[in-house]
Amino acid sequence: MGEVKTINPFSMDNIDINELSKQQERIMMTDDVVIALNGHLQHTRFLEKEKIYQIVEPRLVLGMDGQADICLNLQDYHLEKGCLLLLPSDTILEIKNVSDDARVVALVFREGINLTDEIVLNIPPAEFSRILRMIYLTWDFLQLKPYRRKTIQNLLQSIISDIQYIKDIADESEKHDQSTRTQDVFMQFKRLVHKYCISERSIPFYASQLHVTPHHLSAIIRKASGQSVMYWVNRATIQEAKLLLKTNDALGYEIADQLHFPSASAFSKFFKRETGMTPKMYQEDMK
Repeated sequence: MGEVKTINPFSMDNIDINELSKQQERIMMTDDVVIALNGHLQHTRFLEKEKIYQIVEPRLVLGMDGQADICLNLQDYHLEKGCLLLLPSDTILEIKNVSDDARVVALVFREGINLTDEIVLNIPPAEFSRILRMIYLTWDFLQLKPYRRKTIQNLLQSIISDIQYIKDIADESEKHDQSTRTQDVFMQFKRLVHKYCISERSIPFYASQLHVTPHHLSAIIRKASGQSVMYWVNRATIQEAKLLLKTNDALGYEIADQLHFPSASAFSKFFKRETGMTPKMYQEDMK
């Protein structure tokens, strides 16, 4: 059996700020926030690789350089320069690997900030720079005497609000991209159906043509059209059958053969199920 790992609380209350200041050149702590600028993760003694931590205070981390592999709430992430992490209390964290050049800007919120879900984003450089400037502005206000607590709290809340806005925009963009991809697959599927329905009427065939699983194809077509894969296959097949029945006097077994049905009876049953009449009745109705 593997080694059983314990969960270690990760809180500023357990950290010697004087020792941390020796490791990190630019760090400041107040009752509202702890800010560390350009911190070197690999040099910290309080956050070790392969150990599991439970975050006590919510925090924000910006990746400034290097890369890292971490696990958040049992989900793996690969982080690089330009990434942003917003972590609520009780987040489970495990650091698996950190490059030697990894540097971060980190905020630990001590009062007044409540987060519900973690946010992990790779944000555009302009947005990253804007968040960074807001943090530097907060750092500047922390230097002022007397301490401007209300201003600091408003700045911190503004940072969180802006990150949530960026996340919402990213989510909307992803939904739009997914919708566009869904419609693209649907249009490709319909073209394939019209091309192959004479001989191919199985979900696995069309899934293989589109390089997706049958289950995934069924889900995409249902989402895009509100109908099943077989609805569209059967519809195209009936269109082909009606065209043949209209334009020549072929017998049922001849059309069944052209459409690759195993027998005239099977074709007749299929046609009646889909249209409510037999092929012969349809031909007579057309006349």
